[in-house]
Amino acid sequence: MKHLVYTTLLFLFSIIQFANSQTPETEMNKQIMIDENTIIKDEKGKKVDMMTFMDLMNSGNWMVDSKKDENGTDYIQLRKATDAEKVMVKQMSNSFEESSKLKGTKVPDFKMTDSKGNLITSENTKGKIVVLNFWFTTCKPCIMEIPELNAIYEKYKNNKDVVFASITFNTQKEIDAFLLKHPLKYPIIPNSEAVINTFNINSYPTNIVIDKKGNYSDIISGGFPEIGDHIEHAIKEAL
Repeated sequence: MKHLVYTTLLFLFSIIQFANSQTPETEMNKQIMIDENTIIKDEKGKKVDMMTFMDLMNSGNWMVDSKKDENGTDYIQLRKATDAEKVMVKQMSNSFEESSKLKGTKVPDFKMTDSKGNLITSENTKGKIVVLNFWFTTCKPCIMEIPELNAIYEKYKNNKDVVFASITFNTQKEIDAFLLKHPLKYPIIPNSEAVINTFNINSYPTNIVIDKKGNYSDIISGGFPEIGDHIEHAIKEAL
């Protein structure tokens, strides 16, 4: 049950983050964080327990907004989803289900070169864990997770059995400007439309962990809190 609840929360947060990414930058800075301690209220202002909240969200008919009460306490306000949001939720649900089906299956052959000239392929990483991050420079959820990605990289960068790569379609010039403000420690693969298409990536950010046998160990689409812990758990399981 705990794993089911956690997985559902990841999916719900991905939906919320995806919806937020469609709003102006000023609104994007108002991030909605949901965990077991979050106060959630229905349309009439009545508190809703987590399981009821997940049932409502999984119906595809509800969305949430971040609010403050008269005392300044943060809470989550449920509201009826618009038609456009219902379509978006359905698309996210389908993407989530497809990702789940891939776990344990073989990853496609890949070949990429990072910005320092290092070659990373499905051949030279055999017997190793490969941690991939798909992102782009103006993706707000991608930027949010960088500190946690950096922490994971620092923890495993000296482990020869773990290979990291951060993959984007942005040019090296765009990346260089971006890194001045948002240092990303993963080896970066620029101009990577071919690799992105190889992995059929259509949601950002997406993090993929590949096990030593070259199979999908985990696929995490959409930014959410504690992404670092989730990636580390996948790494430990695959080692």
